[in-house]
Formats: sequence, structure tokens, C-alpha cells
Amino acid sequence: MKKMYFDITVSGGGIAGICAAITAARQGMKTLLINDRPVLGGNASSEIGVRISGASHHGLNTAIYAKEGGLVEEIRLRMSKYAMGGGYDKYALLDAVFFDMCYENETLVLLLNTSVYSCEVKHKKITRLFARHHISNEVYDIESKVYIDATGNGTLAYEAGCGYRMGREGKDEHGEFWAPDNGDKYTMGNTFYFETYDCGHEVTYVPPAFAHKVEDMDFIKDIHNPKKYRSITVKGAHWSFEYGGQVDVIYQSEEIDLELRKLIFGIWDYIKNSGKYPEAKNYVLKRIYTKSGARESRRFLGDYILTENDIENKTDFKDAVCIGGWPMDIHAPLGIYDSLPATNFVPVTGIYNIPMRSLFTKDIDNLMLAGRNISATHIALGSTRVMATCGGMGQAVATAAKFCIEKELSPREVTADYGRELQKTLAGEDQTIIGVPNISPVMTNFVVTATSEKSYENVNGVDYMLLDRDYAIAWMLETKQLTSVRIKIRNSAKEAKILTYKILTGVHKETFIPEEVVKEESVIVPENHEGWLKLPIHADRGKDGKLYLTFTKNEALSLGIAEERPIGAITLRMYPQDNTEECNHDSVPLKAATGYCYLDHRYEKNRNILFKDMVPEQKLFAPAMAVSPYTRPYGVPNLWIGEGDFPHTLTLTAREPVDAGKLVLTFDSYLENDNTDKLPGCLVRDYGLKIYCKNGVITKNIKDNWKRYEAHEINAVSIEKIEIKLNSSWGAEAGIYGVDLI
Repeated sequence: MKKMYFDITVSGGGIAGICAAITAARQGMKTLLINDRPVLGGNASSEIGVRISGASHHGLNTAIYAKEGGLVEEIRLRMSKYAMGGGYDKYALLDAVFFDMCYENETLVLLLNTSVYSCEVKHKKITRLFARHHISNEVYDIESKVYIDATGNGTLAYEAGCGYRMGREGKDEHGEFWAPDNGDKYTMGNTFYFETYDCGHEVTYVPPAFAHKVEDMDFIKDIHNPKKYRSITVKGAHWSFEYGGQVDVIYQSEEIDLELRKLIFGIWDYIKNSGKYPEAKNYVLKRIYTKSGARESRRFLGDYILTENDIENKTDFKDAVCIGGWPMDIHAPLGIYDSLPATNFVPVTGIYNIPMRSLFTKDIDNLMLAGRNISATHIALGSTRVMATCGGMGQAVATAAKFCIEKELSPREVTADYGRELQKTLAGEDQTIIGVPNISPVMTNFVVTATSEKSYENVNGVDYMLLDRDYAIAWMLETKQLTSVRIKIRNSAKEAKILTYKILTGVHKETFIPEEVVKEESVIVPENHEGWLKLPIHADRGKDGKLYLTFTKNEALSLGIAEERPIGAITLRMYPQDNTEECNHDSVPLKAATGYCYLDHRYEKNRNILFKDMVPEQKLFAPAMAVSPYTRPYGVPNLWIGEGDFPHTLTLTAREPVDAGKLVLTFDSYLENDNTDKLPGCLVRDYGLKIYCKNGVITKNIKDNWKRYEAHEINAVSIEKIEIKLNSSWGAEAGIYGVDLI
């Protein structure tokens, strides 16, 4: 038996565990990461192959700029950086990124192929845990000050005797609308992924003897019903190839994987040999992943249980430490064999905060949770279980763990006594928490100027969009009131037409959802008019810092559009009561007071309504935005962008000299989507720094930057001025969300 001592031990090497362990190690904590598999990543590993999704919901979240910051964004950007040359397939890429991020930390020890099997508890604390290496059978006796369970199944918390729930709560327990009438033991099931490729010539397929004969099974008869959200294709596995929610997903995991293997080989047999998919003739079954991906098992009880109502109502948690935003995606318990749709997509209207009290157990004073094992109901877990959200949890609990060690307090005591300091620390490391500033107050000491600033307008039109339905545009505003604006419009009729538009406001700064009609206006569009037209507004922005203009259907009129979508100006498709046929589970429900049932922003990403000449002028990309409190859009863009071609220089002049150990920069990494195929064009690539201080002039030149968040060591005394010169981007206009000194 090998004895080991650490400040923090993290059990579980998925995205939650990776983020926890790296955060702890970067904070100087001696950290152990234990993983029961030979590779890291959990469901995102090369063994399972699930995409790292999160609050942005692949760009569908109505917060628009919903992608998580912090360490999970660093993982995604590092994946994009390594993928640039095309030298990795995605499995090797995942392994390279996860291992690299662990191995670069000297205070982080990694134990692979090692499982926690027991622990010792005294006086409500884990005093040691025991783990065994699968290959050598060596046993480890591990003592730590704080433990983090990121195993998914909650293995360590279970061994410590912590209380948990497994299955679905009934409606009455928490008053959740989407919960079943009565509680039961059903969970969401597991999915096996497979991949295929076109080999360029016809190939045949002989299924293994154990494969299911799916043509004789009931589910295949309804497999392409769009209302059931299931499908099969020659291109590979669908997430709805699911099984296991009706059995014990922990103790019957091997049975589940076997059933899914039978299913996958049988489905490919059906695709290749049924004659119904002639396009499959050249396709080969390339790979079936090693292991199924799990969605749900044990959920441990903390001081607070996150519910559906918290997510829908955006509860204002004073102990918020990270965000979620994926829909409450509640899969049918019988999986592919269920007669119900594969999932119930319950929209999440924007993003929401997750409290620290859901990330530690109520039973053990030195154990925290990150991942799908947190204190949440079955319905809430439908949203919180996705991996980028879990990564934010990992960063949160590891940061809290350092507080616990330094203050000699439990997570509960840290949350109660040092909650604000914890939030400040997390936000300073680019963790996204709604309403918590990322930039320190010291930056109010600086006057900020720039060589230029981008105008808040959209004028380079490419076409017109027929007003054959109701459309809208949402604007973030710098000023309290908007008096007027010009839009580009065409009247194809030989007579004057009336353009009717409503002005609406919203409530939540982090999202684009109108909630109330302020007034209705109309203007006359002359016959055969084509060009700019002034619209009177005379309305105050809402509590969310925005105004919404909805344009009523008039097929004689067309709106000028551009492919470019300026940050803070979003074109929306609106659905009144008599026109909801196109709506589906990703459409966003609206309050009746708006006069509409739903909105969508996904269809108009490349069709954005032109506008200019706002009165008063809106300086939404002004230099001062780079030192505004937030490093992402929140009411206003909080982003400085220069006008025209590079270079652009931002200058910060101190009213009084200040000292700082680090200069922190936060760039735009395209917060609308979580795509990792390439580095975002709007990310700054090459830049230079000059810090004028008592030390002299500290100069740094950075080439091929790939990070959103970068903390530069400067150790400067009496800083008088800072110059940041942006020389290039990865392909588009680029700016700065935040400049900070710490």
C-alpha cells in the first residue's frame, strides 16, 4: 500500500474533474486527479466521443452570448489551436489537449486506470480514501484536506455515506411542472456512439451473430417520425440510440452496454442490408466507441436542491458560482424503445446561475461535487448535466477548496462567510456568473482612449428580406432613451404603404427576450421607395438595457439586410398566434403581453436588419468599454472594437499611479457558439503591450495568441500608462472585453 498526501484530491477525470484539478494546481495546491479510465475527458473522451456542449446550446440560447468563459473555454480554444494544421483526428486531439493541460502543472499528480473503492470518515470528514490501480493492483492510501467528487456516479460520496436521490421526483415534491405525477426510479439512459465513412466504392456488411434484428423490432417502424426526435443515417450514431433508464445504470452498466452494442450493430445491418438506404452502399462502419456515455445516476443532497423552478425563474442566488443554459433536455426513460418522444426539450430562456450550496454535500464537511452528481432534481439535471456547465462547476469547487484550506473552514462556512470573495476570485479568472463583475474597481482610476472605435450601425447591405412575416430587431443601448433610427426599406408597390412597428422592452440584461409592449408606431413608405427611412422611437430602454422593434407583416415591403451581425444588435423572427407552424422545441416562448407566442433568432444569423443614424448616438464600442465591469455583453456589449483595418491601439492613462503584479486581458472568442473546428476570426492574434511605470517601460509582443483570457506577469510599480496595440486577428474585426490589473 502506497501512502500519498495532497491538499486536494479530485476523483473523476471528466471535464468537471479536469477543470477542478487544473484550477487547484494553478492555484498552487498540491493536487491529485484520479481517473478510472486510461484517458481523460469522461463523456468527451476519445473512448466515448460526446461533444463538449454548454449554455450556448450550439448557438440557440437567447442570451446569444451564452458560451461559458473560464477554464472550459480555454479547453475549447486549445482544441481549436491544436486542430489548425489538420494533423489530428478528433480522438487524438482530445487526448492531446486533456493530457497537455494536466502535465504542464508541476503540482498536479495524475493517476489513470485507478478506482476509488473505499474511504474513511471521522467527525463528518473524509480522513483518507483508498484506490486501486487496475493493472498493477497497487493500493493507494490517500489523505487530503479537501476532496472533490467528479465521478459522475458519485463514487466517493457514496462510499462516504452521503445521502442521494436516484430517479424522478414527483410533481408535489418541488412543485415542478414537468415532473411526473408520481416519483419513480427511472433515470435517463446511456448512448453508444459510432462513426462511418465513405470509402469510395461499394462494400458489403455481415453483422455479428449477437446483433439485433432491428427490422423485427417495434421502434424501427417509427424511427423517422420528426415528432419523436429519433433518426438513423449513414453518417453515424444519433444521440437517441439510448438505453438504460429503466434499469440501474450503475449496477447494470455492463448489461446496458451489451444491449447498446446489439442495437448499434443491428441498426448498421438495417442501414446496409434493408435496401431502404441506397446511399449507404459505399459506407463502412469505422468505429464503435469503447464505452457508452451516461446522462444520469446518483444526485447527492446538498444544502440546496436546484429545481426546474430555479432555472425557469432565474433565481437570484447570492452564492452563485457558475452558469447553465442548456435546455431541460429530459430523455424518455426507456430510451429508443420508449413510445414517447426521445426527449422533452423544455426551453431555458437565457442563462441562469448555479449556487455553491448545490455543489457540496450536506453530510460531509470536506467533500464537494462537480458534474452530473450535484444537488439537483431530475428535471433540473436535464440542463446542468452537459459538460461545459460541469466544467464551470469544477472550476468553482476547486477555487472554493483553496478558501477552505486557507481559512480552515468547511465549504458551507466558506459559502456563508466568504461568498462574495469567492465570486470575485472566480470572476477574476474569467468564470461566468450572471451579474458578478469581472473587472476590479482599480480600473476606474484610468482614462481610456483609442486610435478609433467602431460605429454602432449595420450599413453594408447585401440584399432585401421580404416582410412576409413579423420580424424584429433588438438593440443594446448606451443611453436611456432612443429618439429615432434609420432602417433600409424597399416598397415594391406603385402606391404608398404603411410600415407598422411595435416597440417593446425586456427585463434580463443577459438575454434577448422582449416582455412588454411600450407602444405601436407607423410610418408611410412612399411608392417605389428604396433606401433609408427614419423611424421615430421616443422610448426608454428596458431594464435589460435594450429596445425591441417588431415589424408587422406587409408583403409589399422588404427590409434591407446584411450578413454581418454587430454585437448587441440581433434580428429575430416573431410568431404571432396565427403563425406558429414552423415553431419547434428550440423556439422561445414569449409572454402573452408581447402579442407573440414565440421567437427564433437561429434563422436570421446571416440576415440582419440594416440600421444607422441612431439619435442619440450610441457609443457601444467606445474605448471605456474595455474597463467596464463585465467581460461579456451584459446590458451593453462591454467590448472595445477599433474601426477599419488593423492596427488599433488602446491607451489607458492613470489618474494616480498604481502597482500591479499582473496585467489581465480578455478578448472576444465568439461567445455565440461552442464550435471548436477552428479559432474564431474575431479573436486577437498578434498584439503588443507597453507598460510605463517606475521600472521603466515593460514591453511584450505576443504572436499567434489563441486565448480569450491571458494574465501577463508584469510586477510593475507606479504604473502611469498602458498601451495595447492590436496588430491582427484570426480573420475578422477583433476587440478587447477587459483590461484589468491585479
